[in-house]
Amino acid sequence: MAKHSLKPRSAYARRCIVLTTKHAKSIAIASPLFDKLKASVLEYVVDTDQLGTFSGEVERSGNALECARKKCEWSLDQLGDNVKYALASEGSFGPHPFIPFLSCDHEILYFIDRKHDFHLHLSHVSEKTNYRKESIDSMEGLLKFAKAAQFPSHALILRPNDRETKTFIFKGVNSQQELEESFEECMKQAANGRIWVETDMRAQFNPSRMAVIKELAENFADRLASHCPACETPGWGKVRAESGMPCKWCKSETKIINHEIFGCAKCSYKETHKPAHGLRYADPENCEFCNP
Repeated sequence: MAKHSLKPRSAYARRCIVLTTKHAKSIAIASPLFDKLKASVLEYVVDTDQLGTFSGEVERSGNALECARKKCEWSLDQLGDNVKYALASEGSFGPHPFIPFLSCDHEILYFIDRKHDFHLHLSHVSEKTNYRKESIDSMEGLLKFAKAAQFPSHALILRPNDRETKTFIFKGVNSQQELEESFEECMKQAANGRIWVETDMRAQFNPSRMAVIKELAENFADRLASHCPACETPGWGKVRAESGMPCKWCKSETKIINHEIFGCAKCSYKETHKPAHGLRYADPENCEFCNP
């Protein structure tokens, strides 16, 4: 049986999906959902900063997945039963989980479908980010940081002293004049003669992040275009992978992916498939016995 079943017509064609956002994320999300699903995206603009800010004034309550779900539920609660589809995005930034000394952007899309009665979320980890932060004490140091952070196309955040400073913050700095003025004002308030600068990771101020969100939206649209072979609910796709591919030499199980599990977003139906690479055995270099 095929890994997915494509219906000739999208379940979301000519439907409106409400996107809860404060940061213009429809720029990245609307096009993939229209191109692949023929669905329109309507922004429901609310102050999602109440759930947490990248600059730290408001600490995020719960993890990124929980926050994305809260955004969806927020719009559904506020807009009433006439709204059937809600979507939200949440991102986090930090060290790459697999590549040392590399920063990454971890994006999540969360979707609630009231009509078909299911929740679905997908995530995407990308090294395509300008995320960085630094304590500096000179304009020369600031300009060096700004160049590495792709300023001015990517905005910056400045504050005096260190990241613990919750007030007197300059956000969305994206011009040379703003940069110089913000630096001067921060230095006046800096008790230790240093300021804190970081990349502004809000989507509308960060084209790199917007591009990653669009990549995830493309994958998400593909997922919603795929239907369960058993119940025809949208959202059919890979739900997990299982390691254990046997070593080519000794046949011992390795950590290489041996099966991919595809499942429904609603019912319990699942299928097991071999990975797309089609390998039957793992290279001995990945075996703990042959290559300890």
